[in-house]
Amino acid sequence: MFQINWKLKAFLYKVFQFFKLKRTFYFIQKYITRRSRVNIQEINPHWIRHETSIKNNSCKNLLEIGAGKSLEQNVYFSYIFNGQLDQTVIDISKMIDFQLFNEASKQISDLLNLKFKGNVSNQEDITDQYNIKYLAPCKIEDLNDKKFDICVSTTTLEHFTLDDLKNFLNNVKKNLNLNGLISSLIDYSDHYSHTDNNIISLNFLKFDESNWKKYNNEYLYQNRLRHQDYRKLFNDFNYKIKKEYKGNSLEKFHNVSREFDADNDETFICWGYYLISVN
Repeated sequence: MFQINWKLKAFLYKVFQFFKLKRTFYFIQKYITRRSRVNIQEINPHWIRHETSIKNNSCKNLLEIGAGKSLEQNVYFSYIFNGQLDQTVIDISKMIDFQLFNEASKQISDLLNLKFKGNVSNQEDITDQYNIKYLAPCKIEDLNDKKFDICVSTTTLEHFTLDDLKNFLNNVKKNLNLNGLISSLIDYSDHYSHTDNNIISLNFLKFDESNWKKYNNEYLYQNRLRHQDYRKLFNDFNYKIKKEYKGNSLEKFHNVSREFDADNDETFICWGYYLISVN
């Protein structure tokens, strides 16, 4: 996997942000670092976690936020539910890459030993062949009163600012049916550690907020909220926690910023899953 010093990466992202080089950023991800390439060797267990929640609660229509470039999770759902699950996917910017979508679909169909649904070249093809409606740029507020049984996200909520997260939890309620659900897989790790093996996966806990601002940016914004923070947020917005899963943890380490609760084991969890209900 492509490796780069995390501080250099943060600096480059700041440059991209300042000069508004989003297209250049996507080009580099796809053709140079190849971070956005599709290489699905096995079915992601997090997809299965969402799938189980969808099946157990007989959900018929789904909203996903922040699906990315290949929509591979949605492609998986399309195969698993044989196109019978209505999916609406929204993103704050139009990121979809049809080549990556097609590669993901072929790889997933092979893994599942199911007939390939075919290549797509536009959003209409995705709707017709996969029953996925892709909307971007789009926010929750733009959906008006359209209703869903479940809202799904995978490694998305950690990129929301706290204010945006609160707005989402408040606004999405009007788009969920009675007893509607939110199924969220949250990555609590320092995302810079994904491409720099020289730092631990929770390296960013060493920084207070004022120092972390030097490295945080819109291309890889991380709110650094911990598992217990999300639980409190869900409770504050009167959601009922139906299922909670704590992923792997790091051993407690020294020089954690005083802004984090180093005495709480949950501070050191690297990822977690919540299934919450509006009622």
